[in-house]
Amino acid sequence: MIEIAPRLLSALLLSLVIVAATASAEPLPAASGYGLDGMAPDGRWATRLTLLRNGYTTRFDNAKDRVDLDAGMNGLDLATLGLAGTLRLDTSVVTEYAELMFGYGVTGDLTVGAIIPYARTTTKVRFSVDGGIGTAWLQSVLTGPLGYRPLQTTRSEGIGDPTMGMLWRFSKSDIDSAILGLGVRFGMARDDDPNNLVDIPPGDGSTDLRARLEYFRDLGAGFDLHLLGEYFWQLEDNVRLRPGNPLTTATTENLRRKLGNYYEHDIELGKRFGDWRIAGTWHRYREAADRYTSSIGTDTSYLSANTETLADQLRLSVAWSGVDAWLNGKFAAPLIVKLEVQDAVRGRNFVGVRDVYLRLSTFF
Repeated sequence: MIEIAPRLLSALLLSLVIVAATASAEPLPAASGYGLDGMAPDGRWATRLTLLRNGYTTRFDNAKDRVDLDAGMNGLDLATLGLAGTLRLDTSVVTEYAELMFGYGVTGDLTVGAIIPYARTTTKVRFSVDGGIGTAWLQSVLTGPLGYRPLQTTRSEGIGDPTMGMLWRFSKSDIDSAILGLGVRFGMARDDDPNNLVDIPPGDGSTDLRARLEYFRDLGAGFDLHLLGEYFWQLEDNVRLRPGNPLTTATTENLRRKLGNYYEHDIELGKRFGDWRIAGTWHRYREAADRYTSSIGTDTSYLSANTETLADQLRLSVAWSGVDAWLNGKFAAPLIVKLEVQDAVRGRNFVGVRDVYLRLSTFF
């Protein structure tokens, strides 16, 4: 799906040129006509289903260079661990993600609702040892003295961390609107398995306070602007982890964890052609370093190293809205369909990921 999505998106964008000639006269503002603001109409429910698939084999290191996902491990001389041989490691990750968002319009300008995520991640692993102790012996070291599960392809899935919150549209005119969002994301996802070297849980399991501010403006001639800023305060919690280097630490410990607070912001410019809209978005993600504390004084600096994160991503989207047609009695129900492709173009301590989203929105 990742390989064909850009070609599918190009075909959809080309189709916009064809449908532009049939553009309707006075569409709704982009924020509501394309479900950008997530607001539910007064006394109605709104819902959005997001389906995501992504994959990556590279990452951005602490120096902001794009490197192989296994850089630093592939080709490792095992003599550094007191063993003989050279490690060969090849890892790739694919995530399939679904998110259901639903909200109720208490008034036309106040929506309360929830977000429920579900994720399934497959980490494909190929490894061997050239010379020295050999592959089977290294596997026995990992599963024996170090107490790990066998190093192999792993699939993990489950409910992520759900959010409950509200959206308040505190400013609105014929051409622009502004929304404040407040919520709590509850740390309900299962913890990372400290005995599985390639486990990726469906969420970080941290409870967060969320605040967001969005601004929408129709610029005329079918163009519109969407600005978004969101901040996450990650609350302290307790986790059980290996406090040191996972290749040399055989014991786990209950640690006090404070994941770094982070923010995200979008700058998006859209263009409408009747019921269609294309948009380009610059997305930035930045997170402070994580902190871990041991009650018995164990050195936890390994867990905090290289956790300050930065990502710049570019997103291209195409959407079709049936809201105007529904209002004119041409459809039985309103439906908005949106396809997005997002690439990480720069970063620090972030994976070189490509995301493909399909979003379906409606209200009733």
